[in-house]
Amino acid sequence: MRFAAAKKVLRLDAARFPAGKRAACEISGAPARRRVTRLRARALMLAAFLLVFGARTAFAALSVTPSTFNVVGLDSNNVNSGPDTFLVGALVCNTGGTTVSNITGTFVWDTSNAFINLTGLNPVATDPLAPGQCTNLFFNVTVTRSNSAYNQTRRYHINVTATGEPTYSTPTPREVYVEKLVSQNRNSTQSITGPGSVVVGQTYTYTVNASTATGGYEQLESFLNFPDTMFEVLSISTTYTSPAGATNNKIYADACGWDNNPLSASYRSCIGPANYAGSKAGGTIVTTYTVHVIGSGTATMNSLVYDFSGSSYHYGSDYGSNSLTVTARTPPNVPLVKSVSPSGTQPPGIDLTYTINFSNTGNLAAQQFVITDPIPANTDFKVGSVTTALGGLSGVTVQYSNDGGLTYAYTPASGSGGAPAGYDRNVTHVRWTFTGTLVSGGSGNVTFAVRIR
Repeated sequence: MRFAAAKKVLRLDAARFPAGKRAACEISGAPARRRVTRLRARALMLAAFLLVFGARTAFAALSVTPSTFNVVGLDSNNVNSGPDTFLVGALVCNTGGTTVSNITGTFVWDTSNAFINLTGLNPVATDPLAPGQCTNLFFNVTVTRSNSAYNQTRRYHINVTATGEPTYSTPTPREVYVEKLVSQNRNSTQSITGPGSVVVGQTYTYTVNASTATGGYEQLESFLNFPDTMFEVLSISTTYTSPAGATNNKIYADACGWDNNPLSASYRSCIGPANYAGSKAGGTIVTTYTVHVIGSGTATMNSLVYDFSGSSYHYGSDYGSNSLTVTARTPPNVPLVKSVSPSGTQPPGIDLTYTINFSNTGNLAAQQFVITDPIPANTDFKVGSVTTALGGLSGVTVQYSNDGGLTYAYTPASGSGGAPAGYDRNVTHVRWTFTGTLVSGGSGNVTFAVRIR
């Protein structure tokens, strides 16, 4: 608004002083000079405004809001049954005009309580967010399986940082509250679908089909407990049949407008405004997770559906009966280590033997494995010197180049290129093309010899 007003004032003042008349006024007297001076001042102010604010037409900004229910719990009858680990997190959205990178969330306890603790990673990081994108940062909060844990609380907040951004924080005071969860069969998980074998660095989707009582509940949380040492949850997409067409990008549906401020007289109750029609959400629940695999390991993931309705808290009695075991493996990783014998400075006429050792340090077998190595400058390749230790690979084809590695159709010959007998000066590169697979832990080597000119 201020920018528009400034442009309008400048345009009107300029119209009052056409070029010819302005020159005359500058000579005619002090009032005209003052008006022209004001005009110039406004023009300078406008230029300064554009300089300062015009450069920020595309800027970064984040919004950070809690994305999980503040109530967790243990089974009301048997603390050794049912869930004990819950996701606590924040929804981070890029509300600006440029991509935000190096986003990191740090969970901070504001009070102490031996019954409520974090397990897994802290801090956690996520992929860069483009303008308009959102992601969830999750932490695993575990409740000690003890009757003394009921009604325990622990306050916390989550800090979020990113490159070029200030530190953002979830509201305070907020706390984790341990309730007695009643096991009932009205909440259930029908299926969990997604790959059981994944590769670190890749992205996958998992879908959970679950259900509640037909009309849903005032408070509802439904999640698959991805271990944060293996998975980064990039996005969540949930649909509910109650109310019809309802959706969510979080695991938590605050349908009734929940008061989660522990200092409030209406703490842990519905105060509105409603976030879903009828102040309830649920029915048939379909949740699709897009996840990035960040670490190797094996984990069994369970789906948990729990709620608040009436005056009590409930979870599905089928907890643990629908689970998915996932193994994450690191991709093939075959580092090469090159050495020469003899080492150090050597005189002309000496043969040097180069050895390239290889080993697969990844979890998965390597396929289509190729090694290419140049012949060192001022040396002649020794014909017939190539050797190969396959390391479990089934075979190898050795090829030679005489054009800097562009093609590999050359056959070495003794004395070629003016080299001494037994050597070939035309060879520029050697290439080994292996067949078969190099299993995890498999290793081998290749060698060749050259003569110093």
